[in-house]
Amino acid sequence: MSRILTAAMAKALRCGAPRGLFVAIEHPSGTGYFCTGVGTRRWNGHTWAGAGEFGKITPIKQSSEIAIEDITYTLSGIPASLIEGLSDNVRNLNGSTWLACFNWDDSVVLDPFQLIDSELDYQVSIINDDGTATIDVIAHSGLYTLGRGVEEAWSASNQLLIDPTDTGMKYIASLQHQDLPWTPV
Repeated sequence: MSRILTAAMAKALRCGAPRGLFVAIEHPSGTGYFCTGVGTRRWNGHTWAGAGEFGKITPIKQSSEIAIEDITYTLSGIPASLIEGLSDNVRNLNGSTWLACFNWDDSVVLDPFQLIDSELDYQVSIINDDGTATIDVIAHSGLYTLGRGVEEAWSASNQLLIDPTDTGMKYIASLQHQDLPWTPV
């Protein structure tokens, strides 16, 4: 994922502008749009519901090591009746988080910085003693694809099933046994 900090965001961060997060969680029942704080905000064509103290994201861990880090998006204090109607199959859907800065008029500074672009794996729902529910959605960072097995092997016959006019894969098998020297010119 390419991360570009725009000049407007860099200036807002340097000046100590108020900050918040926007979180979009794809779900079979519809994408959820949440933000820090209370009330609602409009950004990027969506209305983002303030999660306040009820929303949480596990700390974001990034290092130079190749590792798969879990990210947990949590929403608590919601009516238990809402949980019953939700599908729990979130696998391979997307979870994104942006760091936003706000102007003096509380509008969003252009181009918030995307902190997380993750692939959702599963969700866990818990009914609390007070009758409210908590949902944890577990996601994986971009390196998750390194840990998964390849679901399909590419071959000339598979490619022809996808596009009967594409014959480029027929040369791959012959390259497998060729000795190709890799020397600088």
